[in-house]
Amino acid sequence: MKPISHLLLCFVFSLITISVFAQDEIYDEPARIIDTLSNTQNSRESRQVDRSDKKEESGNEDALSKLEKKKEKLNNLRIGGSFGLQFGTYTYVNVSPTIGYLMAKKRLELGGGPILIYQRYRYSSNYAVSFFVYGADVYAKGYLYKGLYLEARFDPVNKPSYFDLNKRLWVHHLLLGVGYAAPIGKIGSFYISLLYNVLDNDESIYQGTFSDELPLILNMGFGFGVGGK
Repeated sequence: MKPISHLLLCFVFSLITISVFAQDEIYDEPARIIDTLSNTQNSRESRQVDRSDKKEESGNEDALSKLEKKKEKLNNLRIGGSFGLQFGTYTYVNVSPTIGYLMAKKRLELGGGPILIYQRYRYSSNYAVSFFVYGADVYAKGYLYKGLYLEARFDPVNKPSYFDLNKRLWVHHLLLGVGYAAPIGKIGSFYISLLYNVLDNDESIYQGTFSDELPLILNMGFGFGVGGK
């Protein structure tokens, strides 16, 4: 019986030892729980932030592109004209604004506007004659190279006859010539052109700049875009 009892004691002792070591091993290395849901949510949020940032950048670029296109269209709209002042024995006031638009890749400008002129001739201290001239100016400019352009203008005007101031009549002018547009800043231009009055006659309001017998007119004006820089 003793050998059997000894064996039973050894077996029980072995079980107790194994359970103690097993418990130590379990408590020494506790299990770790990984929060996969939190990591997935964080990654989704980060992706959403990246997408929103990209959308915002894309939206800003689209807004800038639209603004630039709008400015370009407005700058193609040209505001300008011809203005003149002279006072004394002969008074001359010319207010002739124009509005035009650049098209065909900025190779062609079409436009027009009113012609308003006041003239006064003082023949003596007691006698002077004054009158108004009004009409329209329609023009076309075809740009050739770096500001050099061909120009055509048609100007019908109503005025008193130079031979009978009590009689008013319509006089037509067809001006053809060449010119040059010098830039003023980024959105403006100064125009100077030499034009020939094809329909020249004694009632014409355009007299030759260099000679009364040669109907060559030196014309100057300006134009600005309205879109800004």
